[in-house]
Amino acid sequence: MSESPKKRRMSPDEIEARTRAILIITLAAVLGFSVMAMLYGLLFVYQPEKMSEADAKMFEILGPLAAGITGALTGLAAGGAIKSRRDDQDS
Repeated sequence: MSESPKKRRMSPDEIEARTRAILIITLAAVLGFSVMAMLYGLLFVYQPEKMSEADAKMFEILGPLAAGITGALTGLAAGGAIKSRRDDQDS
């Protein structure tokens, strides 16, 4: 019977970095999908002269949603950079 090599346990910093990367990738995908959906709706779907109420509400909701996700992405990225800079200065 062959023995499987023992997996090295990740340090708390490695777990935090991996979690941060997963969050950033997920939020970036959601933001990208939202932007692509808005562009598709504006460019390739027939638009009458007057925008319907449902479309107006959709754009009204998607605008702040995209701004919030962009802010969260900025905060996550900046937080990781600040933390790594502090760790470098401490060592």
